[in-house]
Amino acid sequence: MTTIAELVSSAGGLLHKHDLVAHGATDRHLTAAVRSRSVTRPRRGWYSTWDRDDPRYVAVSIGGRLTGAAALGQMGAWSWTRPTVTVSVPETASRLRRRRGVRVVWDRVELSERGTTWSVDPRDALARAVVEARTLEDAVILVDWARRSGLLHDDDDAVEVLSRRRADAAGLVAWSDGGAESILESAAGTRLRRAGHVVQRQVPVGRTRKIIDMVVDGIVGFETDGREHHQMRFDEDRLKDAAIARSGHVPFRAGTRMVRDTWGPTAAAIDALIGLAGGPRRVSAGNSCLPRVLGPRGRRHWRLAVPRVSRTQELPTGRTRGEAAG
Repeated sequence: MTTIAELVSSAGGLLHKHDLVAHGATDRHLTAAVRSRSVTRPRRGWYSTWDRDDPRYVAVSIGGRLTGAAALGQMGAWSWTRPTVTVSVPETASRLRRRRGVRVVWDRVELSERGTTWSVDPRDALARAVVEARTLEDAVILVDWARRSGLLHDDDDAVEVLSRRRADAAGLVAWSDGGAESILESAAGTRLRRAGHVVQRQVPVGRTRKIIDMVVDGIVGFETDGREHHQMRFDEDRLKDAAIARSGHVPFRAGTRMVRDTWGPTAAAIDALIGLAGGPRRVSAGNSCLPRVLGPRGRRHWRLAVPRVSRTQELPTGRTRGEAAG
């Protein structure tokens, strides 16, 4: 006979009593399972095999569902730190079981129609997570991950999702890039762009099948190496550096510590390489510009300026007025 714990585990770790009864469980079976500690009850009517400190368990025990960065973290979202557990409850909710260190937020009732038993819909979680991020970089990291994972489909889709809570968050579409394949690439790209550099993602190396993580100002072929992915690829990486040099770019690599902990010297090295190569050879970035980053206000740690609507036709980038007229 299938045990209560097996039924709950097969459902993902959380199951309601009426589902267990539908599988033939009786009150005696459920009581025995709880007493044996093969399952626990985070809340009346719910049975779980998760650890009591699991954010999902905490959310259900309070009477809501995970939201924001905590919900995305369960999906593997990129983050430098462990996010605060944030629990969404409908604005009509009552009889909540508060827990120290856990933030409870009240959402519109219609959000309850999306998502799972323990989490709001990931796109709703993303809309909250980006506006609550500590820095612009953290917000862009989440959007880059969402693009990479397929949570956001294209720019129009991203604008719709990101602007659900704050209109200026739609500007993250310009700051983010679906070409970022790791948190290191995302963070480094944002910092370089904020410093005024032009960053191109996933640039082919000559006629080879190799791809450069990013090219900075058309000069530096910048590779970010996470130790877990590259510690067994030393020779292959050196061969790639040689290929990058042959393609006309200056190869440069930065590991996790160089991006996460000592970015100042890393950025200075990139600037020095650009200078040694003769200065920036700017690559056309199109007519649009990145939304300006504003200071904090209220509970917002970062904001973006809403771009002005141009009433005149822009000239093609990189061409003079005389060339355009000709």
